[in-house]
Formats: sequence, structure tokens, C-alpha cells
Amino acid sequence: MKQMAIISGKGGTGKTTVAAAFAELAEQMIVADCDVEAPNLHLVLAHHVKKEAEYVGNQTARINLSHCTHCGRCLEVCRYDAVSEKVQVVEGLQGETVFPYIGSKRCEGCAACVYACSTQAIQLCPEATGKVFLSETNVGEFAHAELYLAADGSGKLVAEVRRLARDEARCQNKAVLIDGSPGIGCVVISTITGCQQVLVVTEPSQSGKHDLERVLKLTAHFRIATQVIINKWDINIEVSQEIEDACSQSGVSVVGKIPFDPMVPKAIALGYPITRYDSPAASAIREIWAKISPVMTESSGGQQLSS
Repeated sequence: MKQMAIISGKGGTGKTTVAAAFAELAEQMIVADCDVEAPNLHLVLAHHVKKEAEYVGNQTARINLSHCTHCGRCLEVCRYDAVSEKVQVVEGLQGETVFPYIGSKRCEGCAACVYACSTQAIQLCPEATGKVFLSETNVGEFAHAELYLAADGSGKLVAEVRRLARDEARCQNKAVLIDGSPGIGCVVISTITGCQQVLVVTEPSQSGKHDLERVLKLTAHFRIATQVIINKWDINIEVSQEIEDACSQSGVSVVGKIPFDPMVPKAIALGYPITRYDSPAASAIREIWAKISPVMTESSGGQQLSS
């Protein structure tokens, strides 16, 4: 089973625009949106949710008042300022009276207080951090998620989205197309791990060039075949050439360049992939897809894409 991730060094380069277009052009791929902190692929892929499940990604300490002696030992060992002497009474899972630490969002679930409590009044309780969805679209199954506001564990949620997409891909003998997050953080690492191919969408600006270099170092570290797409390349031809030269020196190929196209924001506003229209950007994306699709749309077990 092959997996291809589309990522970017910075936000706003057109990564999701390319991902949505590829999803429409592909015939044998499961689509996954792994940008769980700011998902927007669902805005341009008309979908119907088939399955929805709450994701428990963290554990948070809770204190049982009936066992607590108020010794203050938990306050001493907590390094996240999550413990408070104020009490907020809630009903426990088994009917017992417990109270969470005030400011429990600070609790990292390290369990230091659990081990420090001599009366065993503290326990770690599961905490939901988001929701995972499996939807049906006109291009096939679509796995996506939503991280709760201020919740931690985005990398874990990404792993769950990918697991859901892989399960569907194995059942249907299809490849997986992933719309990832910008940057080089743990969310991106969780997105590209295990992929056979990474496409990096960049733009011809100095910040775009700088962040592209950081992403290429990341994919090189994990030894993942990588190719680059320059979006809106014609708005700054000089910097576009600099990006091509830098990629050449790094041994990374530029698989295609997409021109600036006023039709792109219009298509996004209407909620459609740009490939629904006859435009310069759509033509360029179709050409790029024609180059990379022969391998990615083969049944699993075939050769990998080269860089």
C-alpha cells in the first residue's frame, strides 16, 4: 500500500488546493486530511459523514476527595502548575466525587502526582482530545479529524486519521493521498512517517524558499522520496529560479510549476477543486498528476516513486 503526503513549509502556499485537485483526478486513492489543527480539505470536497468517533488522546489527573488528606504533596511535585487548592466538584465515572485540578489543561499526564500520593487518591483519567470522521465523497472515502480547542496531542490524532485511512486502503486495495500540515513539527513528522512519497508545495517568496529548505532537510532525514511543486511561480520568476537551483543542488526534482490563476480563489469560494474548471492552474495540475499518478495509482506492492 502506497502513501503520498502533500505538505508545505509555510501556510498559504496552495497545498490544500493541490491536494483537492489530486483527489478529484485520482481514481484509486483514499484521501486523508492530516492538518487536524486547521483542517480545510473538507471545504472543497463535498462529503457525507459515515462514521464519527471521539478520540481519547490524553490522560489527565483527577483527585478523589474521599481519599485526599490535603497533604500538599501533589502540589510540590507538579512541574506544570496544574494543581490548585481550589475544588471544583464533578461526578466521577463510578459515581464517586472527584475534582480535577483547576487549570487542568496544564496537566501533561506525567503521573508524578499519582506516584507521590500516599493515599492513592489520584488517578489518571482518559481525556477526549478530538473527533475522527470517515466520510463519503464523490471521489471515494475521506478520513479527517477535528482537534478540540486548546487540546494537546495533535500528532496522536494525525496517527489515528492515518490508521483509519490505511484500514480503508487495505480493504479496497488503494493508495492513500494525504493533505498534511505546514511546517516541520511533530504533526508533520506524524504525517510523513511511512510514506513512500512527499510532495512539497512552495511559493516564490523568500519566506517560501527558506521554509522549503527546512522541509527538505526533514524529508532527507527520514529518507523519504521528495518532489517540489512551485505554485504561482510566475509572480516572481527570479525567486522561482532560485528555488529550482536550490532543489537541483539538493538532488530534489521540481515536478511542476503552477501559474498564478484568478480562478483558484473563485473555485475555493464555491467549494470546488480547481480541476472542475478549464484554467491555467488546472491544466498545470493535470500535467503534474499525469507524471506522478502511474505509480501511485497502482495496487499496493509495486515500485516506489523515485525522487
